[in-house]
Amino acid sequence: HPRVRRQRQMCIRDSIWIVNKECKFLMQKRSKYKKSFAGKWSQTGGAVAEGETPLQGALRECKEELGLDIPKKEIELIFSFKREYDFVDVWLVRKNIDIKKLKLQEEEVEEVKWVSKEEIEKMIKNNETTPNVDFYFNMLIKLIKEYN
Repeated sequence: HPRVRRQRQMCIRDSIWIVNKECKFLMQKRSKYKKSFAGKWSQTGGAVAEGETPLQGALRECKEELGLDIPKKEIELIFSFKREYDFVDVWLVRKNIDIKKLKLQEEEVEEVKWVSKEEIEKMIKNNETTPNVDFYFNMLIKLIKEYN
C-alpha cells in the first residue's frame, strides 16, 4: 500500500471486518466511555497513526482493541475510498476466533459477538450500530458476492 500517514496529511482510517467460516461477522460494542457513538455496535477500526501504513494500522487496531494478532497473510484490502476529510481502507479477515479468549480494550470495546448478515441488517434498522456500518457492510457484502 503506497500511502503512509504523515503530519498535515489527510487522515487515513481503517475498517476491519472479521468473518468466520459460518459467515458470521465479529461486531464490537463501543465502550460507554467513548465520546462518540457510545454503546453502539461497529466493526474493528480506527485512525492510522503518523508514520504507519494502513496495513500496519489495521493490524495494530486488531491487537489494541481485541488483543488479536492477525498475520499479514490473513488480512486483505477489499476497497478504499476518499471522504471529504479522510481516506478509508476496508479490510477483510477470514478467521475463526474464540471470542472468549479475546482481550478487549476497556476504553474502546465493551463486548464482542458473532453476528449473521441478517442480524447486522436488523441492528442497522434498529439504530444499534454506528452510522458507517450500513455503508461499509453493504459494500462489503456486494464485493464478497462478486469475489466468491
